[in-house]
Amino acid sequence: MSLGFRWWAVWSLLLGAPMALLAALLFLFPQYDKIFGSYSFHFYAVSSVTVMAAIACVFIIGMTQSFRETRLLFLGLGFLSIASIFAVHGLGTPGHFHSEAYAELSVSSWLSVIVGAFFIFLSVAHLPEKVDAFVHRHGAYILGGTAALMGVYIGLSFATENWLSFIPYQDRNLQLAGTAITLSLLGFSAVRYFQAFLFARLFSQWAMFCLVVLLMEVQLSMTFGRYWSYSWWTYHALYAIAFPILFGAWFMEIKRAGSVRALADALSMRDAVAQLSRGYTKPIADLVEAIEWKDRYTHGHVRRVASYAVMIGKELGLASLELRNLALGAQLHDVGKISVPDNILGKPSKLTPEEFDVIKLHVTRGFEIARSVKALDGAIDGIHLHHERWDGSGYPLRLAGEAIPLQARIVAVADSFDAMTSGRTYQPAVTDGAAVFELQRCAGTHFDPRCVDAFVTALNRARDENQFPMVQTSVEHSHGAAA
Repeated sequence: MSLGFRWWAVWSLLLGAPMALLAALLFLFPQYDKIFGSYSFHFYAVSSVTVMAAIACVFIIGMTQSFRETRLLFLGLGFLSIASIFAVHGLGTPGHFHSEAYAELSVSSWLSVIVGAFFIFLSVAHLPEKVDAFVHRHGAYILGGTAALMGVYIGLSFATENWLSFIPYQDRNLQLAGTAITLSLLGFSAVRYFQAFLFARLFSQWAMFCLVVLLMEVQLSMTFGRYWSYSWWTYHALYAIAFPILFGAWFMEIKRAGSVRALADALSMRDAVAQLSRGYTKPIADLVEAIEWKDRYTHGHVRRVASYAVMIGKELGLASLELRNLALGAQLHDVGKISVPDNILGKPSKLTPEEFDVIKLHVTRGFEIARSVKALDGAIDGIHLHHERWDGSGYPLRLAGEAIPLQARIVAVADSFDAMTSGRTYQPAVTDGAAVFELQRCAGTHFDPRCVDAFVTALNRARDENQFPMVQTSVEHSHGAAA
């Protein structure tokens, strides 16, 4: 996805226009901020937003294969809260279930945003390990409990008139405090989604960023708009716009990736990206999991590649820092595949030339990702150049020999060995001995002969310690092509 000047200009204009309109109505042309609408129009406008939020909730929860997926669970609860609480705001419109406006009508409009913002914040926040473990264990109960609370809230709002009158919702200081809290929660969430979008550039991540920004504008319009005037109706319009944008992006993501699960993958990586940007390495496991979800047939591939790469690095005498960077580059060597459609990655038959061109872009995308995250500085070569070949026939830069960074040469050997021994949708697995023979056959053309020899030596040593059959360590390096 290209992010040129036009992209940023258009989206800045679209996302900034509502606030420009609100400011114009409030400060520049207040004479045009006229009373508008009716109770009936309000009822149907709010009801439409409620239905869309409920659809978003069902979709997110439906994508959640396990309630242990903390981030998706909280995001689903955010949409559930908006749908349930805002429903009270709509159904409480005078002339429908109540003859007059009670406290629940006003309180619910504020609560829908702040409670939704709280759950969206939890979906992107780095929770303490004990809290995260608790949510993992009891996710189903948390969902059920929250749904029950929403049901109680709706029930009380219709069974007991004015039961929220104890809340001083008309107090301006309370309103401003609530606005500050909501904007803080949503602002943090917007930053996280923006980071994730810059990382993988997926439609679903950008749509979530837009949704969160629009919710911030909803809060501002609610706080400063004049009751029943255009400025007040702005927040209803923003609510109504936000969800179609989200659904449109979800549709585009599913169409692009060929898989509904791609949405879950995209929405689950944001916390790891933020932590990597701050220099933490623990969330690497989350990114590795996101990579492997893209191609379930190769489950465990990146971890095995990292293990093999470190074996080679140790055999070559790399220093501890070099080994650490090598392991990181090997673990994330396929991170660019996050942007590759699932229907291409998982295609059971031979790829067309056009599809293979799409696959080849993963190294360039991986380079862009690694370059944007400081913690990955030392791993860039392995991520970007592991498909270069010793004879210069690889990609993306067609480097040859020693011009290919050592880290990339090592990852290339480790990656190829695991690809051959674990198999692919289009190619059955071969024995370790056959894979080693192929590496040795292609040493000097595809692979650095020194890295191949180091790998075979390290592999034999490891197998000797475990009493595994050994493979030959010295054969004449041919110039054939890899199978």
